[in-house]
Amino acid sequence: MISLPVMAEYFAVGTGITTWVVVSYLLAATSSMLLFGRLSDVLGIQATIKAGLLIFAIFSFLCAIADQLLWLIIFRFIQGLGGAMIVVAAFSAISRYLPANQTTNGYAVMNMTSAVSLTLGAPIGGLITQYLGWHWNFYLNILLVGIIFATTLRKFPEDERQPNAKLEIDWGGVISGFLSPFFFMLFLSISKELGFQSILLWSLLVLSICSAIFFIWWEHRCAYPLFDIRLLRIDGLGLILIPIIIPIILQGGHTFLMPFYFDDIKAMSIFEYSLLLMVYSLIFMLAGFASPRLMERYPIKTIGTVAFTFMMAACALMYLGLHTDRLIIPMAYLVLMGLGFGIYNAPSTSSVMTLIPYEHKGVFSGIYQIIIRSSLAMGIVFFETIYSAGTGDFSETLLDESTVGAAQMQALHAAYRSAFATGFILIAAALIFLHGAVRHVPIKPPNRVDQDQG
Repeated sequence: MISLPVMAEYFAVGTGITTWVVVSYLLAATSSMLLFGRLSDVLGIQATIKAGLLIFAIFSFLCAIADQLLWLIIFRFIQGLGGAMIVVAAFSAISRYLPANQTTNGYAVMNMTSAVSLTLGAPIGGLITQYLGWHWNFYLNILLVGIIFATTLRKFPEDERQPNAKLEIDWGGVISGFLSPFFFMLFLSISKELGFQSILLWSLLVLSICSAIFFIWWEHRCAYPLFDIRLLRIDGLGLILIPIIIPIILQGGHTFLMPFYFDDIKAMSIFEYSLLLMVYSLIFMLAGFASPRLMERYPIKTIGTVAFTFMMAACALMYLGLHTDRLIIPMAYLVLMGLGFGIYNAPSTSSVMTLIPYEHKGVFSGIYQIIIRSSLAMGIVFFETIYSAGTGDFSETLLDESTVGAAQMQALHAAYRSAFATGFILIAAALIFLHGAVRHVPIKPPNRVDQDQG
């Protein structure tokens, strides 16, 4: 993301078309996770990760040497397929290879790794872009893949192919399972450009829904389905997913809102608010480190209640203290949000994965990642809509503080209050769903008995 302005200048194009360097990767990665989740179940996790790393490295090199933006976007799309293979197989490996009472530790480490990557990625990528050029960010990917091959993969257990698994390709499931999230992510990605009055935009959503309906219909009738529809009938699975999806929507909104808040309200530079946003990542990482210990001692109902209380307190604090000039309010917000998401993410993920049979963990990991990424995208679009409704075209608010009039500043305050009030309501609803889900589906901390099922 941080290299996009430089890429736009390099290719002599507008920033709008340059964002497809990011969008194309997200479209491919999200849409293909179901397929590659099934692939990891059949061929094995290690083989899937190796193939993903090779694709990722090869197309990183092609991205680096691309001399036209169109080729760069195409190469990024294929690179996203490799990235999807890596993510979904690594996610599945945690619940498949670790003892059941250690899966929360595994998901916590994955979350902490993501937090560190987000924290350090922007400044490192900015330095590389400034002093070496944007191409070197892709060359760095090749180096990282080499390091993973030389170190991490050596410690992976040998793949154990499922005795009843077959490699028959369910082409109907592959195509419809790809198109449904593809059209949905495309709907979210271009909603701002087309506007919600666009027939084309809503046609994409209809295509996504139709593809999903066809996918379910087809999988019911397929001899060797890509996804076993019976997984959707696991008692309590839907109830447990709802209090996971809602906070992820807020997390997407948080990711969108806070840079604009620091720019619009606090008139801070990119460097200044980048440092402040690192507070959230740091607290998220530390809280994530403690979450497995909490899961060992407390049920998910208790952990979720505490986490949601932190999130609601953060939203209420920003709503009530938006008018203050001091940084103590947004700092407290970042700390509370980091605590809430940090202690909840890994235990909630672990609680869901313990419900999934061993032989289906790979394909369900793909489904789960699609749900999470789609929820993040929905959060960005949803909160952007709230923001834009209060301010009009939000790009017009990105002005120097000296040029922002009193009326415009008042509109900005109202827009942010609406957003934070919405966040509070969302998490309150998630809290209600959590207590309802646990009442109907009691979930205990994972134990080794679950692992014996594998």
